[in-house]
Amino acid sequence: MRATLVSLFCAALLSVRPAPSPAVRFTDVLSQTGITFRHASGASEEKYLIETMGAGCGLIDYDQDGWLDIYFVNGGPTRMFHPEKPLRNALYRNNHDGTFTDVTERAGVPGNGAYGMGVAVGDYDRDGYPDLFITNFGPNQLYHNNGDGTFTDATARAGVGDPRWGTSAAWLDFDGDGWLDLYVANYLDFTYDKNPYCGERTAGRRGYCHPDHYNGVPNLLYRNNHDGTFTEVGKKAGIVLDDSKGLGVVAGDFNGDGRIDLYVANDSVRNFLFRNNGDGTFSEIGVVSGAAYDENGKAQAGMGTDMADYDGDGRPDLLVTNLDTEYNTLYRNLGRDLFQDVTVAAGLGGEISTFDVGFGTGFVDYDNDGWKDIFVANGHILDNIALSKPQMRYAQPKLLYRNLGNGTFADVTATAGAALSVPHVSRGAAFGDLDNDGDIDVVVSGCNAVPQILRNDGGNAANSLALRFEGVASNRDGIGVAVRYVLAGRTVYDQRTGGGSYLSASDTRLHLGLGQAREVRQVEIRWPSGAVDRIEALAAGFIYTIKERSGVSARAAFTRR
Repeated sequence: MRATLVSLFCAALLSVRPAPSPAVRFTDVLSQTGITFRHASGASEEKYLIETMGAGCGLIDYDQDGWLDIYFVNGGPTRMFHPEKPLRNALYRNNHDGTFTDVTERAGVPGNGAYGMGVAVGDYDRDGYPDLFITNFGPNQLYHNNGDGTFTDATARAGVGDPRWGTSAAWLDFDGDGWLDLYVANYLDFTYDKNPYCGERTAGRRGYCHPDHYNGVPNLLYRNNHDGTFTEVGKKAGIVLDDSKGLGVVAGDFNGDGRIDLYVANDSVRNFLFRNNGDGTFSEIGVVSGAAYDENGKAQAGMGTDMADYDGDGRPDLLVTNLDTEYNTLYRNLGRDLFQDVTVAAGLGGEISTFDVGFGTGFVDYDNDGWKDIFVANGHILDNIALSKPQMRYAQPKLLYRNLGNGTFADVTATAGAALSVPHVSRGAAFGDLDNDGDIDVVVSGCNAVPQILRNDGGNAANSLALRFEGVASNRDGIGVAVRYVLAGRTVYDQRTGGGSYLSASDTRLHLGLGQAREVRQVEIRWPSGAVDRIEALAAGFIYTIKERSGVSARAAFTRR
């Protein structure tokens, strides 16, 4: 029955398959950017688990000049690692010419000295300037954007400095009051004293312990008090579960009821799907919905995650990256709070994916044809994996799957630029148009490695536009906004989500690929408040600012290279 349903669905989509993709190549331009950041893991013979997690990266237009800046999270000292110079996170300002300037010290965002993990970007105080939340192995940190190019450490005042092992975080307005709340995924109850020996007792063969050796740590939900402070309401809201080992989180409305839900990728235990009940609480429905396990009922090593409508049916689907010997799992949204693992049927279960360890990921329309493609950043967790499994490597290539518009994907990694095939110990991935040229670029963070700045060359051969949201009754960032428009005779659905990927934060603007269309006749924008704006005749080639109930308040043309 499952195969029959998938076959019928694919057949129904044959008439709307996208045109052949133009030649799109990703080029690693790190050496041209002026970015000198390098992540330090502090790897040691003790094999502390934090050493192999890497750290994330975030895209943030911190100075509101219309260009994306980049924030990198770094590691930190450990019991065995004492760097001569203190490690710091780094903020790079976009110079609008393909280069970036390190403004970390000037902006005041070096981190708090803890071992860094992830980053989330959101305007929590509605002042029009995006703020930074940093997760750590150790106290988390909140930087308030002062609007003058500097930030202030607001952690203590805000009450969000939890000292446990935080990983991914997502801003969301779960109670619909127009102010961003904060969800923080926690991982394991690990300490330097809880570090058993794992692997062979032979020189060079000790390994990092499996998460099964540790208890999980409950996740956190902070409600915004509208005064610069937050109240932790996780237990009251129903998101505190004993078997949590969270690494990835995405916030979005999966069932179309106008409320922001949460999906959490857990490591080696079931994934969580928290349905928003609309009364300040959530119901965890992962198992009954079909989104907790793979198609064989097996828990996987969830790392990164994302949410988007890949098949054009108007319902957002789910993607989770996993460990080697496991597929990266694609859950198709069937409606009525049900999901189906369609990984193999969609063409994502090939041999290549079973050798890779997926981390950062995203549904991203890299070729602007109006269909969501899939990007996966890979890198093994064991630096000595080749000793026990010669066919596997620590540094691994990326994966890029093109959406064929019929419910399936094609692996186009080999033809999408040599940079994707270069082995790299990748962890985080953030997606956004760094050069404002109308196509999506990718920033990939590494573990004990330099990042990659993957410039999209050729994606803008097809048309696109971008939407920047400014909520009034809704949250300022427009998280939860649902967009519908007609492209080539079909209705396209998209959504502004929070979180996503692994330890990383992507462009807050919504990128709409248009293929050969030169304009969108009408875009319907449904805000979290319930307000609906219908914008007529949006021409391709522009970034539009949409203000709730006011329509287009500004526009800026793409800069073609």
